[in-house]
Amino acid sequence: MRLTALLTVFVLSAPATAQSVDRIDPPNWWVGMEEQTVELLIRGTDLHGASVSTDQDGVNTDQVSRFPDQDYLAVTLSITDQAQAGEVILTLEFEDSTLEIPYPLLEREPWSPYRSGFGPNDVVYLVQPDRFANGDATNDTVDGYVDGLNRDDPGGRHGGDLAGLIEHLPYIADMGFTQLWLNPVQENAEERNSYHGYAITDSYAVDPRFGTLDDYVALSRAARQASIGMIMDVVPNHFGSSHSLNRKRPGRDWFNGSYRSTNHRQSTIHDPYAAQADRDAFEDGWFAPTMPDLDQTNPHVARYLIQNTIWWIETVGITGLRIDTYAFSDPDFMIDYTRAIRAEYPNLSMVGEVWSLDPILTAGFQHEGPINPVPDAGPGSLMDFPLLYTLIDALTEDDSWDTGLARLYNFMGSDRLYADPQALMTFADNHDFDRIHTQLGEDVALTKMALSLIMTTRGTPQVLYGTEILATNENPGDHGQIRSDFPGGFEGDSVNVFTREGLSAEQSDMLDFTRTLTRWRSGSMAAAFGDSIHYVPDEDHGHSVYVFGRTFRDEGVLVLVNKTDAPVSLNRRAYLEVVGTQENATDVMTGEPVDMEAALVAAPRAVTILEFDR
Repeated sequence: MRLTALLTVFVLSAPATAQSVDRIDPPNWWVGMEEQTVELLIRGTDLHGASVSTDQDGVNTDQVSRFPDQDYLAVTLSITDQAQAGEVILTLEFEDSTLEIPYPLLEREPWSPYRSGFGPNDVVYLVQPDRFANGDATNDTVDGYVDGLNRDDPGGRHGGDLAGLIEHLPYIADMGFTQLWLNPVQENAEERNSYHGYAITDSYAVDPRFGTLDDYVALSRAARQASIGMIMDVVPNHFGSSHSLNRKRPGRDWFNGSYRSTNHRQSTIHDPYAAQADRDAFEDGWFAPTMPDLDQTNPHVARYLIQNTIWWIETVGITGLRIDTYAFSDPDFMIDYTRAIRAEYPNLSMVGEVWSLDPILTAGFQHEGPINPVPDAGPGSLMDFPLLYTLIDALTEDDSWDTGLARLYNFMGSDRLYADPQALMTFADNHDFDRIHTQLGEDVALTKMALSLIMTTRGTPQVLYGTEILATNENPGDHGQIRSDFPGGFEGDSVNVFTREGLSAEQSDMLDFTRTLTRWRSGSMAAAFGDSIHYVPDEDHGHSVYVFGRTFRDEGVLVLVNKTDAPVSLNRRAYLEVVGTQENATDVMTGEPVDMEAALVAAPRAVTILEFDR
């Protein structure tokens, strides 16, 4: 399916100066797409003088664009309803020579436009592929790539791959996770820290240290058979410095100049008083010296990025996108980007990374949001960083009228800023954030409370691999440690999560706890879609008890958050808006029946979850 490594080119006459074609992006396309044009970026030798035509009915050459670098050519193909799947011959005619290049047009899977995305009834498992499991030792170090296997280096390659994920899909499914989000698996040929994937150097290739495109497709198919969707991490803001389009730029306007750091001021996007110079410094600055910032105001760059995302969705069978550094991209481009994806895949989910403590800033990007300047643009979901920071404060601060759990109570009122709070992606930690068990002082009770709150509040919960066994990072902010190896995924590991060999009693208990909680959440309609009702933290108990409910049709959940060191008895009648006349419930974590008429007991330093029929 890929033509990037080798193109079969038929030379019909020998020129004095040989023209050639080495690569076409995208390497194939499909008939039957909603958008009936595709722009091919052709790279070779001395292509600027070519005229381009095709040989197939229903496929027309609409436009040929030339660049300052004469080894590039862009050709816009119109693929009408009359076009048939098969091999289209692109004919490049020069003054004294002709090249004929076969270009594949494929048939779409019939279900492709209607693929479903993720939502509140899912639980997302976030995995750093290099650090999860090594299923194929032959690709640990690959010739031509400087960054080879070195498990002793927190920033080095550790050998995890797609084969390892395929091998351990049964574990992921058994744990109750229904969506798998992988950090980028595209080629990252940078010399250092290439394992994380965010400095992509080939937009159409799987990194060979992770495996092959066939491996990626096989993982997606196996996941689908296990009722697990695939969320792809996309990076439209920047490339890696070793990307071929950066090393040999079609034109200077493909990137925002040379390195100057972004000011990271995301608020400038929607701030009515922001100076244009500050907006430009944010949008056009580079995220890192090895991540050249793309100029998405260039229409060729914009088309390249949109088509690349669609190509991966169509090729691999993706059900959702996590859009990296969402706010750092050009705002007008992101409007076009999300509209284009939504036009092809109306039900595919997109979650944008907007790393901010302020829900006002975050909400301004949500699709159809009341404070989104362009309501019909933007992703339907956003990473709920504001909730994350609030949650940590709520669990670590002493409780009072306006601190501790009161922060969480007060914070939830900001949901009125969102078009759909249920669509937000909630999490206790991720690959860029200190492990939640580390942030909570390695207090198991608090870590369980954090995970319980993520699973019972509104939104789509996401769990970082290793949270289920109390993973920590010794040095705060050390990304290599945050993205530590998953025990049992690598040869010689003395601890094996998959078999439970070597787990401590606390780790094994946390694993059971997470599995019970996750499996329940993915099956609870009230927890997923329910209306929320919450109550002011109980002053009689030092503001250290917070109660909220989720109700959906004939299902209900009552959540009792107790930070005190003793069990607390509560009167059911105080929560009639949630429980109604129902007197019986089930403790979700123990499976034990609860007589709510007798008393509601909030366990000490825990989140008690009661499920009942309404």
